[in-house]
Amino acid sequence: MNRWHNYYLDAHPHFCTATVTDWKPLLTGNAVDIMYEEWNTARAVNAVKILAYVIMPNHFHIILWAEQGSHISMFLRRVQSTTARRIMPGNGLWKERPRVLPIHSSPVLKTKVDYLHRNPLRKGLAINPEDWEHSSFRQLALGKSEAVFVCDDWGDISL
Repeated sequence: MNRWHNYYLDAHPHFCTATVTDWKPLLTGNAVDIMYEEWNTARAVNAVKILAYVIMPNHFHIILWAEQGSHISMFLRRVQSTTARRIMPGNGLWKERPRVLPIHSSPVLKTKVDYLHRNPLRKGLAINPEDWEHSSFRQLALGKSEAVFVCDDWGDISL
């Protein structure tokens, strides 16, 4: 039985991780496009900001912010449900519900953003963070607007 308990705070960033069942590398090609589409829809429907992300072949990390913490939960439930139906209809795409950690300080936020941007390097999928296409690194660290998926502005985010 899973004993992990997520909790959500209003007006705080949340570091979230979701893993594909059996760590299968299913988040590639068209599946990544589906993830981006569903993230766009869910952030609009649930009034959630996407601050940073990385999509790996078998999991993703995303940092979300919402005025109401419960909207983070609704965003994640919606994304897991719709991506599962679109990527692997009739099968369980996701290992379990996402793991969510509220972030309480700017140093921890920076640590989590660095962690997710360096994930492809640790897994041997890229040499530099900017080499991994499915990451917010280019947009956030380099200020480039050619990102495949554009995160939200951090202008009004404070801890």
